[in-house]
Amino acid sequence: MRFWTLTGDMENWERAISSSVWGVREGRKNLWDRLEVGDMLFFYIKKPVSGIVGTGRVIRKFEQKTPFWADEVRENKVIYPYRFEFKIDYIIPQTRWRDDAVKIQDLGVGVIGGMNPLTNEDTVKSLITRLDKSWNTTLSLRPEEGLEKPEKAKPVNLHDEIKQKLKEIGEIEGWLSEIEYRTSGYQFDVVWRKANVSGAVPRYVFEVQIGGDIKHALTNLKHAFDLWEPKLFLIAQEEDIQKANELMEGAFHEIRGNLKLIQIEKIKELHEIQIKDFKLKSEIGIV
Repeated sequence: MRFWTLTGDMENWERAISSSVWGVREGRKNLWDRLEVGDMLFFYIKKPVSGIVGTGRVIRKFEQKTPFWADEVRENKVIYPYRFEFKIDYIIPQTRWRDDAVKIQDLGVGVIGGMNPLTNEDTVKSLITRLDKSWNTTLSLRPEEGLEKPEKAKPVNLHDEIKQKLKEIGEIEGWLSEIEYRTSGYQFDVVWRKANVSGAVPRYVFEVQIGGDIKHALTNLKHAFDLWEPKLFLIAQEEDIQKANELMEGAFHEIRGNLKLIQIEKIKELHEIQIKDFKLKSEIGIV
């Protein structure tokens, strides 16, 4: 397992925490190449915070060619194409970032670029000890969890593939697009919310059904409708779409007028068209 500090401003960290995604520039690709699932991350915010506000672990790496961060959206170009998803171990509430961020200037920890390796074992131990003392956590007991070599990545299954395509379609359309959005004890496969709007609720909610119990997906969508009255979408194979149609005549009749049933191949087709369209527009400079 390796250790890394991730450095950014408050604006980009707000985006990163809400989406559990970080990214680096072309010049940091050599570091991104060394990054592995299970590596430990320290979240450092530049001035006016100037300290560490949380920690996490790498879940997966991916490249993306669509603007995501605020500065990318403003400039209409991808600045940080080499991205990775992380799981948060601990995070200070955003309202306490300036007051409770842990200062590390005396430890010699690199915070210049967006991603910095921590290679000195004594420095890592001192840093984790300081975080545990400041936050009353037990991070010092966790590092060995990831020391074993990560398993070889498994092929992406169809369910995850479609969720990722829906996420990317939403981002191209300018939405804050999130996978496995959790609230009120429920988890939704993909939601789209208004970007750059604090507290925005989901306006589009997607459930992807590949086999299994179709009632579970419809129950989730019914709950989303009760919470926010968004547009609802069930992405499924033909046989499950038929089952869903039958169920909407009975127990789920309330969402019948708000729910679109879409075959998986349609999402694949739309994603391919959207990506080609975005790339072409980018090449000729009209996005």
